[in-house]
Amino acid sequence: MKRIASSLLALISLAWIAAAGTRAHYGGTLRVSMQSAPDALVLPAATDPTAYWDMARLLSLVGDNLVRVDAEDRPHPALAVSWQHDSTARHWQFTLRRGAKFHDGSLASAPAIAQILGALHPNWKVQASQAFAAAPYSRDVSASGDSLSIDVDAPAPSLLAELALPRNLILTRNAAGTPIGTGPFRVTEFQPGKSLKLVSSDECWSGRPFIDAVEVEFGKSLREEALALELGRADVVEATPEAASVRSHASSSLPVELLALVFTTNSNAQEGPLREALALSIDRKPIQFALLKGAAEPTASVLPNWITGYGPAFPAEPDLARAKALLAGSRSQHSRAGAGAASSPAGTATRPLTLSYDPRDPQSQLIAERIALNAREVGITMQVSMSGADDIRLVRVAVVTPDPALALREMAREFAAVEPAVRSNAVDDLYQAERSLLEGNAIIPVFHLPVAAAVGPRLRDWSPGQLGLWNLADIWLATGRPEDSR
Repeated sequence: MKRIASSLLALISLAWIAAAGTRAHYGGTLRVSMQSAPDALVLPAATDPTAYWDMARLLSLVGDNLVRVDAEDRPHPALAVSWQHDSTARHWQFTLRRGAKFHDGSLASAPAIAQILGALHPNWKVQASQAFAAAPYSRDVSASGDSLSIDVDAPAPSLLAELALPRNLILTRNAAGTPIGTGPFRVTEFQPGKSLKLVSSDECWSGRPFIDAVEVEFGKSLREEALALELGRADVVEATPEAASVRSHASSSLPVELLALVFTTNSNAQEGPLREALALSIDRKPIQFALLKGAAEPTASVLPNWITGYGPAFPAEPDLARAKALLAGSRSQHSRAGAGAASSPAGTATRPLTLSYDPRDPQSQLIAERIALNAREVGITMQVSMSGADDIRLVRVAVVTPDPALALREMAREFAAVEPAVRSNAVDDLYQAERSLLEGNAIIPVFHLPVAAAVGPRLRDWSPGQLGLWNLADIWLATGRPEDSR
Protein backbone atom coordinates (compact mmCIF):
# COMPACT_ATOMS: atom_id res chain seq x y z
CA MET A 1 0.00 0.00 0.00
CA LYS A 2 2.84 2.32 0.89
CA ARG A 3 4.60 1.50 -2.40
CA ILE A 4 1.42 2.30 -4.40
CA ALA A 5 1.04 5.63 -2.60
CA SER A 6 4.67 6.50 -3.31
CA SER A 7 4.26 5.64 -6.99
CA LEU A 8 1.12 7.75 -7.20
CA LEU A 9 2.89 10.65 -5.55
CA ALA A 10 5.77 10.34 -8.03
CA LEU A 11 3.36 10.40 -10.98
CA ILE A 12 1.63 13.49 -9.62
CA SER A 13 5.00 15.18 -9.13
CA LEU A 14 6.06 14.41 -12.71
CA ALA A 15 2.76 15.73 -14.02
CA TRP A 16 3.17 18.91 -12.00
CA ILE A 17 6.72 19.41 -13.30
CA ALA A 18 5.53 18.93 -16.89
CA ALA A 19 2.72 21.41 -16.33
CA ALA A 20 5.07 23.87 -14.69
CA GLY A 21 7.28 23.82 -17.77
CA THR A 22 4.44 25.23 -19.89
CA ARG A 23 2.76 27.49 -17.36
CA ALA A 24 2.58 31.23 -17.92
CA HIS A 25 5.45 33.33 -16.64
CA TYR A 26 6.16 37.02 -16.22
CA GLY A 27 8.43 39.24 -18.28
CA GLY A 28 9.09 40.52 -21.77
CA THR A 29 7.93 43.35 -24.01
CA LEU A 30 5.12 42.84 -26.49
CA ARG A 31 5.66 44.56 -29.86
CA VAL A 32 2.53 45.79 -31.66
CA SER A 33 2.19 47.40 -35.09
CA MET A 34 -0.85 49.51 -36.10
CA GLN A 35 -2.03 51.37 -39.19
CA SER A 36 -3.38 54.49 -37.55
CA ALA A 37 -1.14 57.44 -36.64
CA PRO A 38 -2.97 59.26 -33.82
CA ASP A 39 -1.97 62.76 -32.80
CA ALA A 40 -3.61 62.26 -29.41
CA LEU A 41 -4.74 59.35 -27.26
CA VAL A 42 -8.44 59.99 -27.79
CA LEU A 43 -11.12 57.83 -29.35
CA PRO A 44 -11.98 58.87 -32.94
CA ALA A 45 -15.34 58.53 -34.66
CA ALA A 46 -16.57 55.06 -35.58
CA THR A 47 -16.67 56.16 -39.23
CA ASP A 48 -12.88 55.74 -39.18
CA PRO A 49 -12.96 52.11 -38.02
CA THR A 50 -9.24 51.37 -38.36
CA ALA A 51 -8.35 54.29 -36.10
CA TYR A 52 -11.34 53.52 -33.86
CA TRP A 53 -10.35 49.90 -33.21
CA ASP A 54 -6.68 50.83 -32.73
CA MET A 55 -7.43 53.43 -30.07
CA ALA A 56 -10.21 51.42 -28.42
CA ARG A 57 -7.81 48.49 -28.03
CA LEU A 58 -5.13 50.68 -26.50
CA LEU A 59 -7.31 52.77 -24.20
CA SER A 60 -9.03 49.64 -22.88
CA LEU A 61 -5.60 48.53 -21.64
CA VAL A 62 -5.23 51.79 -19.72
CA GLY A 63 -8.73 52.22 -18.31
CA ASP A 64 -11.79 50.27 -17.26
CA ASN A 65 -15.50 50.76 -17.79
CA LEU A 66 -18.03 50.54 -15.01
CA VAL A 67 -19.20 47.31 -16.64
CA ARG A 68 -18.27 45.31 -19.71
CA VAL A 69 -20.52 43.29 -22.01
CA ASP A 70 -19.79 40.12 -23.98
CA ALA A 71 -20.82 39.25 -27.53
CA GLU A 72 -24.25 38.15 -26.29
CA ASP A 73 -24.80 41.54 -24.63
CA ARG A 74 -24.51 40.05 -21.15
CA PRO A 75 -23.07 42.46 -18.57
CA HIS A 76 -20.06 41.58 -16.40
CA PRO A 77 -18.44 43.44 -13.49
CA ALA A 78 -15.54 45.82 -13.99
CA LEU A 79 -15.21 48.92 -11.78
CA ALA A 80 -18.78 48.21 -10.67
CA VAL A 81 -19.19 44.84 -8.97
CA SER A 82 -22.99 44.86 -8.91
CA TRP A 83 -25.95 46.93 -10.07
CA GLN A 84 -29.70 47.09 -9.91
CA HIS A 85 -32.52 49.18 -11.33
CA ASP A 86 -36.15 49.84 -10.60
CA SER A 87 -39.04 48.38 -12.60
CA THR A 88 -38.99 51.28 -15.07
CA ALA A 89 -35.21 51.09 -15.74
CA ARG A 90 -34.99 54.79 -14.87
CA HIS A 91 -33.15 54.56 -11.55
CA TRP A 92 -29.88 52.63 -11.60
CA GLN A 93 -27.59 52.00 -8.66
CA PHE A 94 -24.03 50.65 -8.92
CA THR A 95 -21.85 49.26 -6.15
CA LEU A 96 -18.23 50.11 -6.95
CA ARG A 97 -15.15 47.98 -6.47
CA ARG A 98 -13.31 48.93 -3.29
CA GLY A 99 -9.64 49.82 -3.38
CA ALA A 100 -9.33 50.36 -7.16
CA LYS A 101 -6.79 53.09 -7.86
CA PHE A 102 -5.79 55.22 -10.79
CA HIS A 103 -2.21 54.95 -12.01
CA ASP A 104 -1.36 58.21 -10.23
CA GLY A 105 -2.27 56.62 -6.91
CA SER A 106 -5.60 58.40 -6.43
CA LEU A 107 -8.64 56.38 -5.43
CA ALA A 108 -11.24 55.45 -8.06
CA SER A 109 -13.99 56.58 -5.69
CA ALA A 110 -17.65 57.11 -6.49
CA PRO A 111 -17.30 60.94 -6.55
CA ALA A 112 -14.27 60.69 -8.85
CA ILE A 113 -16.09 58.39 -11.26
CA ALA A 114 -19.19 60.60 -11.16
CA GLN A 115 -17.09 63.61 -12.17
CA ILE A 116 -15.49 61.68 -15.04
CA LEU A 117 -18.91 60.63 -16.36
CA GLY A 118 -20.03 64.24 -16.03
CA ALA A 119 -17.08 65.42 -18.10
CA LEU A 120 -17.83 62.80 -20.75
CA HIS A 121 -21.51 63.77 -20.84
CA PRO A 122 -21.97 67.51 -20.27
CA ASN A 123 -25.75 67.10 -20.26
CA TRP A 124 -25.60 64.84 -17.20
CA LYS A 125 -26.11 66.58 -13.88
CA VAL A 126 -23.49 65.38 -11.41
CA GLN A 127 -24.52 65.70 -7.78
CA ALA A 128 -21.02 64.92 -6.50
CA SER A 129 -19.72 68.17 -7.95
CA GLN A 130 -21.52 71.18 -9.37
CA ALA A 131 -18.62 71.84 -11.72
CA PHE A 132 -20.19 69.71 -14.43
CA ALA A 133 -23.80 70.77 -14.01
CA ALA A 134 -25.52 71.82 -17.22
CA ALA A 135 -29.04 72.09 -18.56
CA PRO A 136 -31.16 70.57 -19.89
CA TYR A 137 -30.56 67.48 -17.79
CA SER A 138 -31.43 64.08 -19.17
CA ARG A 139 -29.56 62.14 -16.50
CA ASP A 140 -28.53 62.80 -12.92
CA VAL A 141 -25.46 61.12 -11.42
CA SER A 142 -24.91 61.03 -7.67
CA ALA A 143 -22.27 59.42 -5.47
CA SER A 144 -22.50 58.19 -1.90
CA GLY A 145 -19.89 56.00 -0.24
CA ASP A 146 -19.17 53.07 -2.58
CA SER A 147 -22.40 53.64 -4.48
CA LEU A 148 -23.06 55.47 -7.73
CA SER A 149 -26.61 56.27 -8.86
CA ILE A 150 -27.82 57.28 -12.32
CA ASP A 151 -31.35 58.61 -12.81
CA VAL A 152 -32.73 59.09 -16.30
CA ASP A 153 -35.80 60.87 -17.66
CA ALA A 154 -36.93 57.89 -19.75
CA PRO A 155 -36.48 54.11 -19.43
CA ALA A 156 -32.89 53.15 -20.30
CA PRO A 157 -32.74 49.36 -20.75
CA SER A 158 -29.48 49.75 -22.72
CA LEU A 159 -27.68 51.80 -20.06
CA LEU A 160 -25.24 49.00 -19.14
CA ALA A 161 -24.26 48.55 -22.79
CA GLU A 162 -23.79 52.30 -23.11
CA LEU A 163 -21.56 52.45 -20.04
CA ALA A 164 -19.50 49.59 -21.55
CA LEU A 165 -18.69 51.58 -24.73
CA PRO A 166 -15.02 52.48 -25.21
CA ARG A 167 -15.94 56.16 -25.14
CA ASN A 168 -17.15 55.66 -21.55
CA LEU A 169 -13.87 54.32 -20.20
CA ILE A 170 -13.16 55.78 -16.77
CA LEU A 171 -10.05 57.86 -17.45
CA THR A 172 -8.56 61.01 -16.03
CA ARG A 173 -5.90 63.02 -17.85
CA ASN A 174 -2.82 64.90 -16.75
CA ALA A 175 -1.79 68.36 -17.94
CA ALA A 176 -0.29 66.87 -21.12
CA GLY A 177 -3.53 65.07 -21.93
CA THR A 178 -2.10 61.63 -21.16
CA PRO A 179 -4.85 59.22 -20.08
CA ILE A 180 -4.64 57.84 -16.55
CA GLY A 181 -6.80 54.86 -15.71
CA THR A 182 -7.22 51.83 -13.49
CA GLY A 183 -6.36 49.26 -16.16
CA PRO A 184 -3.55 46.71 -16.42
CA PHE A 185 -1.15 49.10 -18.20
CA ARG A 186 -0.12 52.73 -17.74
CA VAL A 187 1.18 55.15 -20.36
CA THR A 188 4.86 56.02 -19.97
CA GLU A 189 5.73 57.47 -23.38
CA PHE A 190 3.76 58.74 -26.37
CA GLN A 191 5.17 60.21 -29.57
CA PRO A 192 2.20 61.49 -31.61
CA GLY A 193 1.80 59.60 -34.85
CA LYS A 194 4.84 57.43 -34.16
CA SER A 195 4.87 55.28 -31.05
CA LEU A 196 3.42 54.48 -27.64
CA LYS A 197 4.84 52.63 -24.66
CA LEU A 198 2.74 51.05 -21.93
CA VAL A 199 4.12 49.50 -18.76
CA SER A 200 2.32 46.95 -16.60
CA SER A 201 0.64 48.25 -13.47
CA ASP A 202 1.58 46.37 -10.30
CA GLU A 203 -1.37 47.92 -8.45
CA CYS A 204 -4.08 46.96 -10.94
CA TRP A 205 -7.18 45.64 -9.17
CA SER A 206 -7.39 42.71 -11.63
CA GLY A 207 -3.77 41.68 -11.05
CA ARG A 208 -0.46 42.41 -12.71
CA PRO A 209 -0.23 41.43 -16.41
CA PHE A 210 2.28 38.74 -17.34
CA ILE A 211 4.15 40.93 -19.82
CA ASP A 212 6.21 43.85 -18.55
CA ALA A 213 5.45 46.32 -21.34
CA VAL A 214 3.73 46.96 -24.67
CA GLU A 215 5.51 48.93 -27.40
CA VAL A 216 3.34 50.18 -30.26
CA GLU A 217 4.49 51.48 -33.63
CA PHE A 218 1.96 53.63 -35.51
CA GLY A 219 1.50 54.51 -39.16
CA LYS A 220 2.35 51.13 -40.68
CA SER A 221 0.65 49.78 -43.79
CA LEU A 222 -0.78 46.28 -43.76
CA ARG A 223 2.11 45.18 -45.94
CA GLU A 224 4.65 46.67 -43.52
CA GLU A 225 2.88 45.01 -40.61
CA ALA A 226 2.93 41.60 -42.31
CA LEU A 227 6.64 41.98 -43.10
CA ALA A 228 7.45 42.99 -39.51
CA LEU A 229 5.64 39.91 -38.25
CA GLU A 230 7.43 37.67 -40.75
CA LEU A 231 10.84 39.03 -39.74
CA GLY A 232 10.13 38.71 -36.03
CA ARG A 233 10.03 42.47 -35.43
CA ALA A 234 6.41 42.48 -34.25
CA ASP A 235 4.31 40.12 -32.15
CA VAL A 236 0.80 41.42 -32.93
CA VAL A 237 -0.30 43.06 -36.17
CA GLU A 238 -3.54 43.86 -37.91
CA ALA A 239 -4.60 41.81 -40.91
CA THR A 240 -7.33 41.80 -43.51
CA PRO A 241 -10.07 39.25 -42.71
CA GLU A 242 -9.41 37.36 -45.95
CA ALA A 243 -5.70 37.08 -45.13
CA ALA A 244 -6.49 35.92 -41.62
CA SER A 245 -8.73 33.15 -42.97
CA VAL A 246 -5.78 31.44 -44.68
CA ARG A 247 -3.01 32.33 -42.24
CA SER A 248 -1.94 30.36 -39.22
CA HIS A 249 -1.78 32.16 -35.86
CA ALA A 250 -4.46 34.61 -37.02
CA SER A 251 -7.92 35.35 -35.71
CA SER A 252 -11.02 37.26 -36.71
CA SER A 253 -13.80 38.86 -34.71
CA LEU A 254 -17.49 38.62 -35.35
CA PRO A 255 -18.60 40.93 -38.20
CA VAL A 256 -18.26 44.27 -36.36
CA GLU A 257 -18.02 46.64 -39.31
CA LEU A 258 -20.55 47.73 -41.89
CA LEU A 259 -19.55 48.62 -45.45
CA ALA A 260 -22.27 50.78 -46.95
CA LEU A 261 -23.11 53.33 -49.63
CA VAL A 262 -24.22 56.68 -48.20
CA PHE A 263 -25.76 59.46 -50.29
CA THR A 264 -24.27 62.84 -49.46
CA THR A 265 -26.39 65.84 -48.51
CA ASN A 266 -25.71 67.60 -51.81
CA SER A 267 -26.03 64.48 -53.93
CA ASN A 268 -27.54 64.82 -57.40
CA ALA A 269 -29.22 61.48 -56.75
CA GLN A 270 -32.22 62.65 -54.72
CA GLU A 271 -34.80 60.60 -56.61
CA GLY A 272 -36.22 57.67 -54.65
CA PRO A 273 -36.54 55.35 -57.67
CA LEU A 274 -32.91 55.96 -58.64
CA ARG A 275 -31.64 55.13 -55.15
CA GLU A 276 -33.76 52.01 -54.97
CA ALA A 277 -32.56 50.97 -58.45
CA LEU A 278 -28.96 51.33 -57.32
CA ALA A 279 -29.65 49.22 -54.24
CA LEU A 280 -31.21 46.52 -56.41
CA SER A 281 -28.34 46.56 -58.93
CA ILE A 282 -25.55 45.53 -56.53
CA ASP A 283 -24.43 41.93 -57.00
CA ARG A 284 -22.71 41.22 -53.69
CA LYS A 285 -21.76 37.57 -54.21
CA PRO A 286 -18.97 38.12 -56.79
CA ILE A 287 -17.52 40.87 -54.61
CA GLN A 288 -17.69 38.60 -51.57
CA PHE A 289 -15.84 35.73 -53.20
CA ALA A 290 -13.53 37.43 -55.72
CA LEU A 291 -12.47 40.53 -53.78
CA LEU A 292 -13.09 39.63 -50.14
CA LYS A 293 -12.21 35.93 -50.45
CA GLY A 294 -15.39 34.94 -48.62
CA ALA A 295 -14.47 36.92 -45.49
CA ALA A 296 -17.62 39.06 -45.44
CA GLU A 297 -21.36 38.68 -45.11
CA PRO A 298 -23.52 40.21 -47.86
CA THR A 299 -26.19 42.32 -46.24
CA ALA A 300 -28.97 44.81 -46.82
CA SER A 301 -29.38 45.54 -43.10
CA VAL A 302 -27.50 47.98 -40.88
CA LEU A 303 -27.16 45.62 -37.93
CA PRO A 304 -25.35 42.31 -38.45
CA ASN A 305 -27.39 39.14 -38.25
CA TRP A 306 -25.44 37.84 -35.23
CA ILE A 307 -26.94 40.69 -33.21
CA THR A 308 -30.54 40.63 -34.45
CA GLY A 309 -31.19 37.27 -36.13
CA TYR A 310 -33.45 38.93 -38.71
CA GLY A 311 -30.81 39.83 -41.30
CA PRO A 312 -32.40 37.67 -44.06
CA ALA A 313 -35.58 39.74 -43.74
CA PHE A 314 -33.68 42.44 -45.66
CA PRO A 315 -33.06 40.81 -49.09
CA ALA A 316 -29.54 41.37 -50.42
CA GLU A 317 -29.97 39.67 -53.81
CA PRO A 318 -29.84 41.84 -56.95
CA ASP A 319 -33.00 42.38 -59.02
CA LEU A 320 -31.91 43.90 -62.30
CA ALA A 321 -35.33 43.69 -63.93
CA ARG A 322 -37.00 45.68 -61.17
CA ALA A 323 -34.11 48.18 -61.10
CA LYS A 324 -34.52 48.84 -64.85
CA ALA A 325 -38.29 49.12 -64.46
CA LEU A 326 -37.90 51.71 -61.68
CA LEU A 327 -35.59 53.82 -63.83
CA ALA A 328 -37.84 53.52 -66.87
CA GLY A 329 -40.86 54.55 -64.82
CA SER A 330 -39.00 57.52 -63.41
CA ARG A 331 -37.94 58.68 -66.89
CA SER A 332 -41.49 58.30 -68.16
CA GLN A 333 -42.90 60.32 -65.29
CA HIS A 334 -40.43 63.16 -65.84
CA SER A 335 -41.09 63.10 -69.57
CA ARG A 336 -44.86 63.44 -69.05
CA ALA A 337 -44.23 66.32 -66.67
CA GLY A 338 -42.32 68.10 -69.44
CA ALA A 339 -39.06 68.10 -67.52
CA GLY A 340 -37.02 67.05 -70.54
CA ALA A 341 -33.76 65.18 -70.61
CA ALA A 342 -31.79 68.02 -69.05
CA SER A 343 -33.56 67.67 -65.71
CA SER A 344 -34.24 63.96 -65.67
CA PRO A 345 -33.10 62.04 -62.62
CA ALA A 346 -29.35 62.05 -62.02
CA GLY A 347 -27.79 58.92 -63.44
CA THR A 348 -30.40 58.65 -66.24
CA ALA A 349 -29.14 61.81 -67.96
CA THR A 350 -25.75 62.81 -69.25
CA ARG A 351 -24.18 63.75 -65.90
CA PRO A 352 -22.72 60.68 -64.16
CA LEU A 353 -22.95 60.14 -60.44
CA THR A 354 -19.66 60.18 -58.55
CA LEU A 355 -18.88 57.39 -56.09
CA SER A 356 -16.01 58.15 -53.72
CA TYR A 357 -14.05 55.78 -51.50
CA ASP A 358 -11.45 55.92 -48.74
CA PRO A 359 -7.99 55.62 -50.36
CA ARG A 360 -6.61 54.27 -47.06
CA ASP A 361 -8.76 51.16 -47.48
CA PRO A 362 -6.80 48.85 -49.80
CA GLN A 363 -9.88 47.12 -51.22
CA SER A 364 -12.38 49.96 -51.36
CA GLN A 365 -11.43 51.09 -54.87
CA LEU A 366 -11.97 47.63 -56.33
CA ILE A 367 -15.29 47.27 -54.52
CA ALA A 368 -16.39 50.76 -55.64
CA GLU A 369 -15.51 49.99 -59.25
CA ARG A 370 -17.50 46.75 -59.13
CA ILE A 371 -20.53 48.58 -57.71
CA ALA A 372 -20.22 51.19 -60.47
CA LEU A 373 -20.16 48.39 -63.04
CA ASN A 374 -23.33 46.90 -61.53
CA ALA A 375 -24.99 50.33 -61.68
CA ARG A 376 -24.12 50.80 -65.34
CA GLU A 377 -25.71 47.43 -66.14
CA VAL A 378 -29.14 48.81 -65.19
CA GLY A 379 -28.62 52.23 -66.82
CA ILE A 380 -27.11 54.33 -64.00
CA THR A 381 -24.02 56.20 -65.18
CA MET A 382 -21.45 56.26 -62.39
CA GLN A 383 -17.79 57.14 -62.08
CA VAL A 384 -15.42 56.28 -59.24
CA SER A 385 -13.21 58.88 -57.62
CA MET A 386 -11.21 59.12 -54.40
CA SER A 387 -11.49 62.90 -54.16
CA GLY A 388 -13.54 65.88 -55.23
CA ALA A 389 -17.30 66.42 -55.12
CA ASP A 390 -19.22 63.20 -54.69
CA ASP A 391 -22.82 62.01 -54.75
CA ILE A 392 -22.30 58.73 -52.96
CA ARG A 393 -19.63 57.55 -50.54
CA LEU A 394 -18.49 54.02 -49.86
CA VAL A 395 -17.83 54.03 -46.12
CA ARG A 396 -17.03 51.64 -43.30
CA VAL A 397 -18.50 52.11 -39.83
CA ALA A 398 -17.67 50.18 -36.67
CA VAL A 399 -20.47 48.32 -34.89
CA VAL A 400 -19.43 49.45 -31.43
CA THR A 401 -21.78 47.39 -29.24
CA PRO A 402 -23.69 44.08 -29.32
CA ASP A 403 -26.75 45.79 -27.85
CA PRO A 404 -29.05 46.11 -30.88
CA ALA A 405 -31.06 49.20 -29.86
CA LEU A 406 -27.95 51.11 -28.83
CA ALA A 407 -26.01 49.92 -31.90
CA LEU A 408 -28.76 51.15 -34.22
CA ARG A 409 -28.82 54.59 -32.58
CA GLU A 410 -25.01 54.82 -32.62
CA MET A 411 -24.76 53.93 -36.30
CA ALA A 412 -27.54 56.34 -37.28
CA ARG A 413 -25.58 59.06 -35.50
CA GLU A 414 -22.39 58.12 -37.36
CA PHE A 415 -24.25 58.25 -40.68
CA ALA A 416 -25.67 61.68 -39.71
CA ALA A 417 -29.13 60.19 -40.21
CA VAL A 418 -32.28 60.80 -38.20
CA GLU A 419 -31.95 58.66 -35.10
CA PRO A 420 -34.68 55.98 -35.16
CA ALA A 421 -37.06 55.70 -32.24
CA VAL A 422 -36.21 52.28 -30.78
CA ARG A 423 -38.66 51.47 -28.02
CA SER A 424 -36.97 48.26 -26.87
CA ASN A 425 -34.72 45.38 -27.90
CA ALA A 426 -37.77 43.35 -28.93
CA VAL A 427 -37.31 41.97 -32.44
CA ASP A 428 -40.42 43.65 -33.86
CA ASP A 429 -39.43 47.06 -32.46
CA LEU A 430 -35.88 46.73 -33.77
CA TYR A 431 -36.99 45.59 -37.20
CA GLN A 432 -39.42 48.49 -37.62
CA ALA A 433 -36.81 50.99 -36.38
CA GLU A 434 -34.22 49.67 -38.83
CA ARG A 435 -36.71 49.77 -41.68
CA SER A 436 -37.42 53.42 -40.91
CA LEU A 437 -33.67 54.16 -40.94
CA LEU A 438 -33.27 52.54 -44.36
CA GLU A 439 -36.42 54.03 -45.86
CA GLY A 440 -35.56 56.05 -48.95
CA ASN A 441 -32.26 54.20 -49.47
CA ALA A 442 -30.11 57.11 -48.28
CA ILE A 443 -28.02 54.32 -46.72
CA ILE A 444 -27.45 51.13 -48.71
CA PRO A 445 -25.74 48.40 -46.62
CA VAL A 446 -23.44 46.15 -48.64
CA PHE A 447 -21.32 43.93 -46.34
CA HIS A 448 -20.66 43.16 -42.71
CA LEU A 449 -16.97 42.55 -42.07
CA PRO A 450 -14.90 41.17 -39.19
CA VAL A 451 -11.65 42.69 -37.99
CA ALA A 452 -8.60 40.47 -37.84
CA ALA A 453 -5.17 40.17 -36.28
CA ALA A 454 -2.12 37.96 -36.74
CA VAL A 455 0.36 37.06 -34.02
CA GLY A 456 3.93 35.85 -33.87
CA PRO A 457 5.28 32.57 -32.48
CA ARG A 458 6.30 34.07 -29.11
CA LEU A 459 2.73 34.69 -27.99
CA ARG A 460 0.95 32.31 -25.64
CA ASP A 461 -2.71 32.29 -24.54
CA TRP A 462 -3.74 34.71 -27.27
CA SER A 463 -7.52 35.07 -27.05
CA PRO A 464 -8.80 38.17 -28.87
CA GLY A 465 -12.33 39.26 -28.09
CA GLN A 466 -15.17 38.53 -30.47
CA LEU A 467 -16.07 42.23 -30.47
CA GLY A 468 -12.82 43.47 -32.00
CA LEU A 469 -10.82 44.31 -28.86
CA TRP A 470 -7.63 42.56 -27.73
CA ASN A 471 -6.99 41.00 -24.33
CA LEU A 472 -3.30 41.64 -23.74
CA ALA A 473 -3.38 41.40 -19.94
CA ASP A 474 -3.48 37.59 -19.87
CA ILE A 475 -1.02 36.71 -22.64
CA TRP A 476 2.59 35.78 -21.96
CA LEU A 477 5.71 35.51 -24.07
CA ALA A 478 7.80 32.44 -24.72
CA THR A 479 11.44 32.87 -23.79
CA GLY A 480 12.91 30.54 -26.39
CA ARG A 481 13.31 27.72 -23.90
CA PRO A 482 12.27 24.30 -25.28
CA GLU A 483 9.48 23.93 -22.72
CA ASP A 484 7.83 27.14 -23.96
CA SER A 485 7.13 25.57 -27.32
CA ARG A 486 5.19 22.65 -25.95
